[in-house]
Amino acid sequence: MERDNLTCCICDEPLRPPHHILGGRAYCDRHFALVNKPHPGFWRAGLVQIVVTGLLSALVALLAGQVGSLEGAALLTAGVVMAIVPSAIWLVFFYRQDRLEPEPKHSVAAVFFLALILADVLGRRMIDDWFHVRLWASASSGTSLAASILIAGVIWQAIAYLAVRLAVYATPEFDERMDGIVYGTVAGLGVATLLNLRYVLDNGGVALGPGVINVVTTALAQASFGGLMGYFMAEAKFTHRPAWWVPLGFALAAALNGLFSWLIGEVSAAGLGVEYWRSLLLGLAVALAAFFTLVALMRRSTEVTLRQTGRPS
Repeated sequence: MERDNLTCCICDEPLRPPHHILGGRAYCDRHFALVNKPHPGFWRAGLVQIVVTGLLSALVALLAGQVGSLEGAALLTAGVVMAIVPSAIWLVFFYRQDRLEPEPKHSVAAVFFLALILADVLGRRMIDDWFHVRLWASASSGTSLAASILIAGVIWQAIAYLAVRLAVYATPEFDERMDGIVYGTVAGLGVATLLNLRYVLDNGGVALGPGVINVVTTALAQASFGGLMGYFMAEAKFTHRPAWWVPLGFALAAALNGLFSWLIGEVSAAGLGVEYWRSLLLGLAVALAAFFTLVALMRRSTEVTLRQTGRPS
């Protein structure tokens, strides 16, 4: 690396010797101190995030019970806000986990909005207008599960993949393993935001009690599935992997995506005798399993990057 005219990789501040170099990147004194300060740990941060989000969901459900049932525009407004806020909360969480080099906000925004737009323009129309899934998928539990995995799961995951691949994958901003996870989760959150907005608008607002759990769980699940796929994309870019590596990650994420969608939606809609709360909790279990797998991968990605530079993690 040329040591003349170096700038901080985060704030672009011109640097003077002695230079702080980590993972091939230069940092100013302030950001180098932030990178090296004790990290609370991915596991603890993940658990805290889950607990805080659960408490917020419980608070919304409690307030809904105290206030009484909302109707009309008030219910719709509350539902739209509820559809957006969980994605924002998870977006902040995953963004903050990249302590080596936080991604440019414009790149994060590009991936998020590209995924959201593609989910509306392509995804929703393919599922509803091309495959007409709602008209035939509920014929049996096997049919609805197959449709959820092979159609919905594949389509939503393909949109997350395209958002990352088209917006940032080939750019200098995608320059470490953690970037795949970050951008993958952002793409997943773009998909989740569209799904939650449609869930609210199609139902003219939602019952705030079960509704808040549904949208929070959807945001967590789509972010986790996108992050898992992003991990495979990053490994393929920075490590020699066989040709089937990225397709394997995509297939795994799509299968989990479809299973989750089936558990929280198709089972109840098909009238198969499964209680709404039970199916919702089963969907939450899949989302949490994917999330904590992703937490482990985030920790591993950061450790690998630090180990390559000889720095403690």
